[in-house]
Amino acid sequence: MAQLKPFLLALVMAILTVASAQVSEAPSPSPDAGAGFSAGVSTAAVGFSLIVSLIAFFKH
Repeated sequence: MAQLKPFLLALVMAILTVASAQVSEAPSPSPDAGAGFSAGVSTAAVGFSLIVSLIAFFKH
């Protein structure tokens, strides 16, 4: 059993060394300018709906 501990320690260290030496992947390309989310409804409609929903929730 005493001879097994150094072997296991060396094995774990070798695995961790190999795992940390992996080549990192290339970074993802940057997004195009102006390719953001396009809202289908206006902010005023969403805000109004949120306010009406909160009023209904608190009156209940």
